[in-house]
Amino acid sequence: MKTMNMGRILILILGLIFIMAGCSSLDKARSLHQKGQNDEALEMAQGLLDDNEDEKIRLGAISLIGQIGGDKAGQILMPILDDPAQPVKNAAIKTIGKIAYAPAAKKLLSIAMASKGDTFEAAAAAIRDIGPPAIDLLVKKYTESSSDAKKESFKTLMLAVGPRVASGIAKNLAGKTYFENRTNFELLIAFKSPEVADWLIKEIGNREIADNVMEGLVKLGSQAVSPVMMTLEDLPANNENVRSRVRLITVLGQLKARQATDLLEKLTQDDSSQIRHAADQALKRIRGF
Repeated sequence: MKTMNMGRILILILGLIFIMAGCSSLDKARSLHQKGQNDEALEMAQGLLDDNEDEKIRLGAISLIGQIGGDKAGQILMPILDDPAQPVKNAAIKTIGKIAYAPAAKKLLSIAMASKGDTFEAAAAAIRDIGPPAIDLLVKKYTESSSDAKKESFKTLMLAVGPRVASGIAKNLAGKTYFENRTNFELLIAFKSPEVADWLIKEIGNREIADNVMEGLVKLGSQAVSPVMMTLEDLPANNENVRSRVRLITVLGQLKARQATDLLEKLTQDDSSQIRHAADQALKRIRGF
């Protein structure tokens, strides 16, 4: 009995020694970082990522690597994306996102598609943080997918990433018919964000998809009103912009945007007969007579 107790005590002591040694090494790595010796700090922190280290030490090392940042930090963290310890894996995912390590985009996409819960949310946030390199890849995979089930999974991921996906979808609108773009626009509208309205408005002058854009803005509802009004006020009143201005005026009318009344009143005095007519029609819709 005494031998068993002594064995347990010995194991506890050894464990404490390892933890204290890890803490000491982590503190030293932090000190190196504070002195600007980042290569040495990274090397020391990398050594603390081994799975035989205490989890808290490993998490601390990941945090330090993220603070240092840069491509080398991203390279060090890449293998940890497959770590069996969920908290460590999730911390590595989040950190790779925060340092915007673009080469991890494909791996993050794969992780997100195969995960649920905290890991899925961490991967979605990392894709959002990395931005266009990861978002464009996500949209590409979505548009190229021939499986309905996989397409739905990509859609779920895009909604989790959030409105920043709008930029990637917007790049895919040109050159497609109204009907080919319907799925893309339905996805954009699902975000219900003024940011999406901004991306849609950028395509208001694109004759191929103008109808999609107008329909999308109307479906966004009140979220679209301010961006549409601001764009309408800023667009130069020349012949080149007449069609775009008419479309935006029509959207305000369909939205029955009462806050746009003063702007539309002003536009009834515009030099263009098309603009005057569109403003009159929009005001009738808003006022109901």
